[in-house]
Amino acid sequence: MGRFWNTTVAALALGTTAIATTAYAEPVELSFATYIPASSNFITDSLVPWTEWVNERANGEFEIKVYAGGTLGRDPNQQGKLVKDGIADMAAIVPGRSPGEYPNFAIFELPGFARTSAEGTQAAWEMYKEGTLGDYDSLQIVSIWLGEPSIVFSTGPIQSIEDLAGQRVRVAGATQTDTLLTMDAIPQPVKSSEVAEAISRGVLDAALTDLVVADTFRIHEVTSHAYDIPMGSLPFFIAMNNDTYESLSPEGQELLAEAGDEWARMQGVFFGDQATEIRANLEADPDYTVVDATEEQIAQLRELTQPIREDVSTRVAPGLIDAYQAKLDEIAAAE
Repeated sequence: MGRFWNTTVAALALGTTAIATTAYAEPVELSFATYIPASSNFITDSLVPWTEWVNERANGEFEIKVYAGGTLGRDPNQQGKLVKDGIADMAAIVPGRSPGEYPNFAIFELPGFARTSAEGTQAAWEMYKEGTLGDYDSLQIVSIWLGEPSIVFSTGPIQSIEDLAGQRVRVAGATQTDTLLTMDAIPQPVKSSEVAEAISRGVLDAALTDLVVADTFRIHEVTSHAYDIPMGSLPFFIAMNNDTYESLSPEGQELLAEAGDEWARMQGVFFGDQATEIRANLEADPDYTVVDATEEQIAQLRELTQPIREDVSTRVAPGLIDAYQAKLDEIAAAE
């Protein structure tokens, strides 16, 4: 899975002994807010195991407790505010919901870059730790990850970019909208939870989303074709309240740095394993067709969306898009 993940595992084996030098009478609770239901795979298979991983190594200084299902705040757009205002100590944030606050994260939504969650996550996390993504003084970023790249799910066969012309396609956000417009498609902003119904009613011909979301919201059940071309990934990060972070001991802060590496590693595996299983199920279905874009088609996608990259480059740090590509190339070379 690349140089970063291998060296991280070795570092974690050595680093987590530091906090064990101090004992605490009673752990301080650190609340982790999320609007995602407690029964979701993200909570049960990812977030809870990670908090347990951290708590086991905190030596009683603190204990992270998950408040799922919007207990501390249901609005997905207000998760960052919960942390900044101290209502929650930690939360998972989608920076695209507040583009003015985190403009540099827009590069990860560009089409034609990361092919998997694992490589995109590794690139994003390394770039942040190296300082390339900039500083965010309003909160402490604990870790960053990317979802699987969005691809095309459709009711009719899509085997090329040209096949998207005239198709009514669900999009999420400005970058996907602009991307579809370059292909003469008709972008339609629809919530993930409403996509399947819209396709069933004939309101949509296709949807841009990733394999995991498509499975979660049963989009694959109302489509019969998937065109696997990397249309950009949705970035996320775990944020912590600054005062909470500063209240931790140096050992506690060091543990959170290690936990950030562990979270990024876990997310690449979590999303990758899910996507592999979902795709395998689709390929095994005789009534479903999965088509992989060729390298020529991906190059065509990059060429077609060059104006979008140029526009995004005016709103992010200078040279950031090139740095992202260079990081992806570095990761690929280390495989």
